[in-house]
Amino acid sequence: MVNLPDHLQQLCRQCGLGKPLAAPEVVHGGFHHRMWGVTTSRGRFAVKQLAVDLDLHHADTIKHFELTETVASRFADLGIPAVAALNQQGRFLQIIDSAGYLVYPWIQARSLQREKIERKHVARVAEIFAAMHGAEVDVPGLSGEEFAVMDESSLEALVQFAHSRNSSRVRELEEQLPVFRQIIHNHTKAAASLSANTLVSHGDLDHKNVLWSAEQLFVIDWESARRLNPTHEIVLEALDWSGITLDFNEDLFDHMVSVYLGAGGKADLTELEAAFHCVLGDWLNWLMYNLGRSIDMDDEQQRRIGGEQVDHALATLLRLQRLTPRLLAKLN
Repeated sequence: MVNLPDHLQQLCRQCGLGKPLAAPEVVHGGFHHRMWGVTTSRGRFAVKQLAVDLDLHHADTIKHFELTETVASRFADLGIPAVAALNQQGRFLQIIDSAGYLVYPWIQARSLQREKIERKHVARVAEIFAAMHGAEVDVPGLSGEEFAVMDESSLEALVQFAHSRNSSRVRELEEQLPVFRQIIHNHTKAAASLSANTLVSHGDLDHKNVLWSAEQLFVIDWESARRLNPTHEIVLEALDWSGITLDFNEDLFDHMVSVYLGAGGKADLTELEAAFHCVLGDWLNWLMYNLGRSIDMDDEQQRRIGGEQVDHALATLLRLQRLTPRLLAKLN
């Protein structure tokens, strides 16, 4: 596979970065793509090398990255601390020998470890959400939120297949089938309702995509930017920032939602129940996807990862299902 070191000179010329002063350094933290640190005569830059499974010969792939980086740039122009890729001659995405690169200014900052998140952090992020949701940014051609709603027949077929493969969690999954069917029913109705009210936002603003330097923050990784429902987004992210996947801190959840609403956030209180139903549906989809991975007959690594994520997703889903009535009652 061709990597950035093979293209460094050409990328520096295309983006006006000056002369490279050292070999690129791999930066840890990229989940799908590969990140590099590059030092040149004009400063230091972060370079995202897009994953090889993306088809950069397809116009829709190029359009997606151009539009999502445009979103970041528009928000940055409005004073929101968005980190957008460098734009060279009207293009954000640089393609060299079928490899794709996005070049960013280097930010000397780090994401927070989940256990370090405090009220002051969720308050700052809530204010960012309120500002983005109130900005009324419009980027023509940007995709909208797609609610992937599982149907009951697919659910039952997957659980039956897991039974035939002697999955370690199949008994618990079978016991929860009535709960899962109700989540699907609620998700179907909620998705139709929330799709009628959308605006442009980040789409994946969890703790790993906010970098902190002292009290300053930077919003990175705009690849999921799209038109989405603001109530769904703030509920989803308030749950994430308050630790719904591990050790839920209800005070952080309450504080984030309260600050967001106080800062003029666009969440519609009449959509809260639908938003929770969609979050539950999202977790059910993730659970079933990983159940499929856990019984993959050909790939041992996929089976291992899938099994770990089944445990994680099931625990989160059941925790959220228990908490939802109380959280809704307080918010209403």
